[in-house]
Amino acid sequence: MRSITLLGYVGWGLFAGVALAGCDADSAASADAGTDLGVALSDRALTDDGMPVAADVAPGACVPDRALWDSQMRGVVQRQCGTCHGVTPSYGASLSLLDYEANLLGVVGMRPVDRIAANLITARMPPAGTPPPTDDVRNSLVQWATCGAQTAPASTGLRASAAVFRSPVTAPADLPHFDLTADRYPVGPDVTDRYQCFVFDAPVTEARFIRRFEVRIDQASVVHHVVLLRDPRRNAPNQPYPCYNMPEGSEYAYAWAPGQDALQFPEGGLRVAPGERYVMQVHYNNGRHLPDVVDSTGVRVFHGPPSGTEWGMVSIGPLGFSIPARSTGVAESACTLTAGSRLLTGMPHMHGLGTDFEQTIVRAAGSVEPLIALQGWRFDSQLFYDTPVTFRAGDRVITRCGYNNTTSRTVTSGVRTTDEMCFNFAYVTPPPAERFCDEPVGETTDVPYHPGECAPPGAATTLSLVTSPLRVGVAPALAGGVIPAGHWSLIAIEYWVSTDRTPLGVLSLDNSNLRGRGQLWTEPGRVSVDVASVINIVATTGARYSQDIPVQFTGTYTGEATSPLSLMAQCPSGSRDVPPAVQYEVEGDRLTVGLPTENQSGVMITPRYIFRREG
Repeated sequence: MRSITLLGYVGWGLFAGVALAGCDADSAASADAGTDLGVALSDRALTDDGMPVAADVAPGACVPDRALWDSQMRGVVQRQCGTCHGVTPSYGASLSLLDYEANLLGVVGMRPVDRIAANLITARMPPAGTPPPTDDVRNSLVQWATCGAQTAPASTGLRASAAVFRSPVTAPADLPHFDLTADRYPVGPDVTDRYQCFVFDAPVTEARFIRRFEVRIDQASVVHHVVLLRDPRRNAPNQPYPCYNMPEGSEYAYAWAPGQDALQFPEGGLRVAPGERYVMQVHYNNGRHLPDVVDSTGVRVFHGPPSGTEWGMVSIGPLGFSIPARSTGVAESACTLTAGSRLLTGMPHMHGLGTDFEQTIVRAAGSVEPLIALQGWRFDSQLFYDTPVTFRAGDRVITRCGYNNTTSRTVTSGVRTTDEMCFNFAYVTPPPAERFCDEPVGETTDVPYHPGECAPPGAATTLSLVTSPLRVGVAPALAGGVIPAGHWSLIAIEYWVSTDRTPLGVLSLDNSNLRGRGQLWTEPGRVSVDVASVINIVATTGARYSQDIPVQFTGTYTGEATSPLSLMAQCPSGSRDVPPAVQYEVEGDRLTVGLPTENQSGVMITPRYIFRREG
């Protein structure tokens, strides 16, 4: 069985990061000065000061393809280098790299186009602390710039297909601000992985736009990450409280990880209004067991008149998935944003088992465009990337996350660091109506089944598919009974939800369903369950959500005839995935197994699986 995080799945990010090195003057200037052109100039003579000997432009010097520059390469250079080497050079860079003719000026080996190739081959650029481009992007640029004469070597570590999103170092002088602060919160020496929420009323008297966020870290030794939520419905408690879930109806506003700079919108901002409430979650981890730590970390919020573009944050990616033990896997989902929506920047997020992250845009006409790709994922390097794009009617974002599960247990999506995630926390305009965007990549009516690790040898592999609706209400009590030995096949799935009003929206019960294949084995004092199931939820707003729910366990018990039945885990041994007790009922050749009810953001969910004995 998996821990069920369904309708109320909240997706607090456990953010971590590394220091960002900008396009600082020293790095950019030294690269632009051509002081180390590496492989590209390895066979040329050097002067006494280490500079290449000047050479005249020779007939037959490499002239990179102009048509390819116009159609592809200029856009790649803009994404990878444009923050510093854009139309107007910034952050210490001395020249733009976006003018084709200007890139070919100078002596061979010293032209800007030659420097592009050399600095990518030697990994001198982008600057340290900024993820280099993916291998495919590096190689395409190098081959274009050298007319196919050179190939970039494979790189290691985190590589990104887009540049890091950068904001001005200082806030505009004319912007007022307010601080949301954890006022001297005591962090004891034994505190590990504590998620503490602090609640604030927005200190404004009229509608404003938040233009810039700056995190002010007080006790860096114990602060792991900070998340800021907008709570317009005022559902959060009135005082600080331990928190893992988001208040119902809340929206992401900002997320910070160590090393990140301030985040400032180029124009417009996030709306804030009188009477709204904000929740700041701080993840505390006193791993060094420091005594007498009190923390006043906070977020400084700069704001201005409500003019210009209004932005909002949405989590794009699959809400529910699982990765079997000792295996690789891919989680994926689609997202359809409102026609005309624009994406400014996003922060991809996975946990420790992630290997790569990719988002592409499938245009309504069928073409596929890259949005963001990360290779060599690192949990300690989570950054906002510069990914401006406009969506047209029918365009879809496809999110795919790769994982390598080296553990001995099935890992599922969830909020803990031992769980996994697959999100891009993105700023979009107009602000999305929902805080998550998760749809099936392709409509499917099938659920593949393969016997799991807890199934006995020789378990059947061909099973019938069952489809069942969601049910709203209180699940009927199960009366227990004597459990006969035998082999049982899944014939129905019942998920009882206490309300059709969920954080995803109001459920469309006609379009939501459960599908699955599975079987169960019983013998005196022992039960084994092996089910592959999927829940498909459709809200009346059109939002869609799909999640795999594997149910795989073996447990022993003493006594029977009374529900609930206490279980002792046999497979997976000692795993949290084995429920301590199950409700059940025997009616002739039917056996109903009820898993524990869970409260997900105020929605009570009671799963039940119904089997029929074979033979």
